[in-house]
Amino acid sequence: MSRSTFQSGRSGKGDAFVSDREGSLHALAMRHSARALAPLALLAIWHIVGLVGKSYEAARAEIGRPLPAIALIAFIVVVAYHARLGMESIIEDYVHDKSLEATALLINKWLMIAIAAVWTLAIMIIAAPR
Repeated sequence: MSRSTFQSGRSGKGDAFVSDREGSLHALAMRHSARALAPLALLAIWHIVGLVGKSYEAARAEIGRPLPAIALIAFIVVVAYHARLGMESIIEDYVHDKSLEATALLINKWLMIAIAAVWTLAIMIIAAPR
């Protein structure tokens, strides 16, 4: 860990600890969700590309297997969480009106929950046997 002098917009000139291995819980959550997205994205792409050229029933049967369904659901849940954290950072940095910021953060949270829920429901409906 090294010391670095920086100029802050809020508190002026000061010292800060600079480290690549530590950070706020928000920054750590962003890093961990990004690390989780790499293999999940490859797995989701692999399953989706495998559906190309298959009939509708064959694609439903493929998504109906546990691994593809779980992989696709896990992918969208982590994507929604990562997107929520990213938008949260943008909103906190660039929205200066406190009430508008609170509203935007609330909308961001519930929108990402809704997107993940709708995607999960869609995968479950597709995967459900007829």
